[in-house]
Amino acid sequence: MIKKLLITQHIPAMSNFKIVLVMVAIMWVVHGVNMLFSLSFDSFGLVPLSREHLFGIITYPFIHGGWQHLIGNTLGLLISGYLASQLSSFKRATGVIFVTTGLLVWLFASHANHIGASGIVMGYFGFIMGSAIFRRNLLSFLLAVALLAVTHYFQINLFGTLFSFDSSTSVSSHLFGFISGVSAAYLFKGQAKKST
Repeated sequence: MIKKLLITQHIPAMSNFKIVLVMVAIMWVVHGVNMLFSLSFDSFGLVPLSREHLFGIITYPFIHGGWQHLIGNTLGLLISGYLASQLSSFKRATGVIFVTTGLLVWLFASHANHIGASGIVMGYFGFIMGSAIFRRNLLSFLLAVALLAVTHYFQINLFGTLFSFDSSTSVSSHLFGFISGVSAAYLFKGQAKKST
C-alpha cells in the first residue's frame, strides 16, 4: 500500500517541487544582484497599509536582509516545500499561502518593512500539519512526522518561530503564514479523497 502510494505521488510531487526550486532560484538571483550592484531592493518589501507597497504582497518573500537570512529561509523552504509538494492540491495551497499571508501581513502586521520567505516556509508547515489533522490519511501523517524529525535534526524550531518576539523577526509573517497553510489544508482536505 505504501509503495503504491509513493509511486502514484512521485511524478506530480516532482512537478510540484519545481515550484519551490523556482522560488529559491529567484530569491538567490535577487539577493545576488542586490549585493553585486549595491542596489536597494528593500523597497520591494511589504509595508502594512501602505498603498505604495501593496505590490509587496507578491514581492516581499523574495527579498532578504543578508546571506544568513537568505540561507536560513532557503533551508526551511527546501525542507517544508519538498514535504508539502508530496501532497495533492499543493499548487492551489501555494497560491493560497502566498496571497493570503501577504494580504494578512499588509492588513494587520505592525508598521515595518517586512521581507523574507519565512511566511511561506511557515505556510507550508501549517499546510502539512493541517493536512495531517484534516485529511487523516497515511501520507499526511508520515509527512508531518518527517517534517518534525528533519527540523529537529537541523535544529529548526518551527513551533518556536511562531511566537518569536525578536525585534528583527516578523512574527506576523510567521503566524499569518502558518494560519494560511492550515486554512489551505482545510479548504483542500477533500482533494486527497478525489485523487486516490
